[in-house]
Amino acid sequence: MSMNQDAYRARDAGQTLAQTLANSLAPPDVPGFDWATCAGPPADNVLPVILQEAAMSVPYTTNCAAAKSGDRVLLLTVGHLTTAIAILTQ
Repeated sequence: MSMNQDAYRARDAGQTLAQTLANSLAPPDVPGFDWATCAGPPADNVLPVILQEAAMSVPYTTNCAAAKSGDRVLLLTVGHLTTAIAILTQ
């Protein structure tokens, strides 16, 4: 009976390894771009923005360090992370 349990464990380990490898080899998400309105100056390493009527705070690059309320900023989204990368209009 011990041999059967070992065989099941080996099969399960093989399936887990195959799934892990398949997930790691999957193509990355396509980056998405959008623009938002700056809702205030950068603070605590995030920039407050309004995107499609939703207020949020996003990390920003040094290009957006001088952003102020009312500026339009370009947002880059890759996977679950959105970052302000440029000021479009001041």
